[in-house]
Amino acid sequence: MLEQQKLDVAWRAVCARAGVDPSYHKLWVEESDSVNGISVAGRSVAVTRWALNNLPPRQLQAVLAHELGHHSGGHPWATLVVFWYAQPARLMVAAFQALVRLSAQIPAVGCLIVAFFLFFIIGLAFQSMVWGSSGGGWGWTLYAIVPFVVPIPLAWISRRSELIADRVAADLGYARETIAFFYDLQSQGEDVARRAAGWRGALYATHPPIADRIRALEIHVQGTAS
Repeated sequence: MLEQQKLDVAWRAVCARAGVDPSYHKLWVEESDSVNGISVAGRSVAVTRWALNNLPPRQLQAVLAHELGHHSGGHPWATLVVFWYAQPARLMVAAFQALVRLSAQIPAVGCLIVAFFLFFIIGLAFQSMVWGSSGGGWGWTLYAIVPFVVPIPLAWISRRSELIADRVAADLGYARETIAFFYDLQSQGEDVARRAAGWRGALYATHPPIADRIRALEIHVQGTAS
């Protein structure tokens, strides 16, 4: 009851600023020690237990405003559709990564795997050059490459949606609290794993770097003020 009361107060304050009926969305608390908020396709908004119990009231409202920004932009439904359509690509990439790890442990197996994939792609390309469009070679070549390429634009779309939701929270009057929240995340080493992953982690990341989110918010606030 205490959690529900605290969450209701914060949510009603956000909805009052946005002109949204607070009863339209369902509120949830995730059993997690991470600092996060979640917007789910449908009408659900959730925050982690740690965020609910430890964030100052205004920062909690900023997190909820961010999630409301996702709902107002239709991001949860788009994310759900993208998730299911990207499943075949994710499975193929996961299988390929597993084979790479296996090849690192057993070099002979690694050579066979690399040779198989190279001959597979080269064979499809050769078929397309010899038989043209009637053989369907280019189509199969694209099908073989697409699973490794599709996650990249999808990750970019996800990063853009995060920036848009940040902007919605700022427009609702939570720019300062959102920036302070990001600085807290940064001080807790939230971006350490991302930097350690290098360019590959940046390419497939679903969230922008925290420094970029802070910079984008500051630029947006300055532009709004001017």
